Amino acid sequence: MQETGSHAQTPATREIATRRVREAVAALADLGVSALVTGSLARGEYEAGSDIDLLVTSCPPHLKYAIEGIVEDHLHGHRFDVVYQDEIPPWKLRHFRERAVDARDLA
Repeated sequence: MQETGSHAQTPATREIATRRVREAVAALADLGVSALVTGSLARGEYEAGSDIDLLVTSCPPHLKYAIEGIVEDHLHGHRFDVVYQDEIPPWKLRHFRERAVDARDLA
């Protein structure tokens, strides 16, 4: 089966997603929140229609439920998921951490 244009992987799509996630992660860092990128963007497989996955590794307790709003403001309509490290069962956490990438290191 061929990929359609709406799901084709293009450099422009990845570049925009990468730029926006870097902005979002930087904004979170300014507030004392540490987040890593996981999923297709971290693996270099991001394409149109993909979501952006973030793993929050630490955050001030009072910001925990404000993070999604901050991310949404910076991603300008890109779909996203936020996963909190402290909510991941220990047996699954290793999987997340092994595949997580610092936003500054995205290709």
